[in-house]
Amino acid sequence: MQTIKKQAIGLLITGTFFGLSMSCSKNIQPTESTQSSDLTSVSNSATLAAQTRILSTPAYKLIWSDEFNTDGHFDTSKWSFAPRGTVAWTKYLTSDTSYAFNQGGALWLRMDNAVIAGDNAAYHSGGINSSGKFNFTYGKIEVRAKFNQGQGSWPAIWMMPDEPAAYGGWPNSGEMDIMEHVNKESVVHQTLHNADVTNSSGGSTATHSASYNTSDYNLYTEEWTPTTIKYYVNNTLQYTYTKTASGGSNQWPYDQPFYIILNQSGGAGWPGAITDSDLPFTMQVDYVRVYKSSVLSNGDFETGSLSPWTTWGQTSTVVSTGARTGSYCIKETGTAETSIEQALSGLTPNTTYRFGGFAKVGAQGQSVSIGVKNYGGAAIGTAITSTDYTHGSVTFTTGATDSTATIYFYKAGNGTAWGDDFYVEAL
Repeated sequence: MQTIKKQAIGLLITGTFFGLSMSCSKNIQPTESTQSSDLTSVSNSATLAAQTRILSTPAYKLIWSDEFNTDGHFDTSKWSFAPRGTVAWTKYLTSDTSYAFNQGGALWLRMDNAVIAGDNAAYHSGGINSSGKFNFTYGKIEVRAKFNQGQGSWPAIWMMPDEPAAYGGWPNSGEMDIMEHVNKESVVHQTLHNADVTNSSGGSTATHSASYNTSDYNLYTEEWTPTTIKYYVNNTLQYTYTKTASGGSNQWPYDQPFYIILNQSGGAGWPGAITDSDLPFTMQVDYVRVYKSSVLSNGDFETGSLSPWTTWGQTSTVVSTGARTGSYCIKETGTAETSIEQALSGLTPNTTYRFGGFAKVGAQGQSVSIGVKNYGGAAIGTAITSTDYTHGSVTFTTGATDSTATIYFYKAGNGTAWGDDFYVEAL
């Protein structure tokens, strides 16, 4: 959604279909139209012939979420207002709290033509992003949302790279559009942008239009691995984009952290001019949830026990206080070395993995490490010294004949440490 969305012949990739599609990034600027209601939303979830119903998915661990359950201002530890700019989707953004707020268990994003003192823009719209506060590389993101329709409306759920010019300016560094809707269309659009698929007008060939339920919430999902990106609407697979062996960053800039954007825009670019009688436009977001796939067992300790982790040194206990998520976490205490470990088997030789999780310590000056050993290379660890839960991770590559590794959570000296939500994933 970086520019504007242009019409594009959508050559849909692997296991989907090739057809005519509309899409555009928010970095350029086209136009179009549609209608509006108050809070109603999303379109019909018809199953297309080439779609596949999800039958099973890998094990995922929730690592970050916002349920928007507290009325008032959105959580500023997770989100910031999306700033006004010169590209189409940013043209009318405002940091007025009337346009992005929590109410009734949902985030509300609004667009209207009300007057704001000191701001003479013809319209005002709400948008938030997690830039500088949360990003992730690979995993699954679910966003449950609904919106009304209207001429000039453009709600979107999407992601942009944390380093906007990692592979060059837009679209070279990538963009992932989990959901966009314009005007009064009966479909939503799910699109990828990069140097390979995006043309000079902002249109992308890596795009798909999906029916949705216009009168209720819909679940929009992206599954992102080191080799594929899959889009779903209401748990039905809509589109798959696959990394090619020779494409390089032009075709696959999706190997870096991306952050999340939620916005209710309109009145410029792809949707075209607003019909004022259709205002206000609103998008309500029930939740945003981000997951990581994991090949370890009991990484969240929700069994209430330590198994299959083993311990050595001083005291390591699964406790029901201090958990980051859920009901349980691991607590390490004592004046000397303390560690828990888990031996992993069934790994693939010559394969890169990431072991990560969240930890905190009891006081400034204390430290705990997340690490890996016995994988075919030297032990690797990363230290966490914060008294608030902080994410840490290490990346390792198994040896040519190694299919095992040992992961650990290790406190070297005096103090207390807590750990939770550990995961291992193949990269």
